[in-house]
Amino acid sequence: MPDKKRERYYLLRLRECLPDLPNDFSEPEPPDFVFVKDGHHLGIELTTIHLPPMTGEQPHQAQQSLKNRIVSEAERLHAEAGGPALYVSVFFNQHKQLKKKDIQPFAEELARAILVYPVPQRITESEVNIPWGHKPKWAGRISVYDSVNGSDKLWQADAGGWVAEITSEHISDVVRSKASREPLARTRCDELWLVIVNDNFSMAAQAEISIEARNASYEGPFDRLIWLLSDGPVAFDLNITQPASV
Repeated sequence: MPDKKRERYYLLRLRECLPDLPNDFSEPEPPDFVFVKDGHHLGIELTTIHLPPMTGEQPHQAQQSLKNRIVSEAERLHAEAGGPALYVSVFFNQHKQLKKKDIQPFAEELARAILVYPVPQRITESEVNIPWGHKPKWAGRISVYDSVNGSDKLWQADAGGWVAEITSEHISDVVRSKASREPLARTRCDELWLVIVNDNFSMAAQAEISIEARNASYEGPFDRLIWLLSDGPVAFDLNITQPASV
C-alpha cells in the first residue's frame, strides 16, 4: 500500500481490535510493519480491497465530491490555525443536500469544531466523537484520533451509498495479488499476517463481506488472514491454509 499515512491510520484501527500488538514497529517494505517482542518478529502486510467504482447516478457522485471538498478545506483551515496532526472521519447527515455554496461555511464550522473540542493527545487514548451541541448540525458523526507519529494526518469524508457484496473470489484475488510480496517479507519476520481492510471511506464501491466469504477457506503464504472493517473498528480472522509447496 503506497499511502503511508493511510497505512498508519489502518494500523491504529487494528490496534484497537488487537491491543496486544507491541508499541514499537519498523516499516521495511515489505512487509508494511514489523513488530518485535521477545526476539520474535511479526510482520503485517496491509491492503485495501477495491471493487469497481460504483455506477450510481450523477447526483450521488456530485454530493460525494462536495463532501470531499468540505473536508479537505477544513483540514487546511485546521492546519493554518495551528491544529495538531489528527485522523478525522466525517459522516454527513444523509438528509442534507449539499450545494457548492456550502463548501466554505461548512469547512469553517468543521475546522472550528475540531479546534475547540478536546481531542486525543496521545496515540493510546481512545477516539473522540464530537457530541451534539459541539459539532455542525449537518454532521452525523465526527470521529477524531491522535496521529500515530505526531505528523501523519488523514481527514476523510464518508462515501455512503449503494453497498456491494464481497465474495470469496474477491478475497482470493487479494490474497493471490499479495503473495508476490511474501518471499522478501519472510526474510524480515518470523510470522507474517495479511490484513485486508474494508474501508467505508474509500472512493471505490462501498462493500460488505458476505457470509459465504467469511466462512470460506483461502490458500496463501500467510500465517494469519484478518479482515478489518475500519469503521468500528472490527477485526476477525478468515480461514487460511498455506499452499502444499510452502
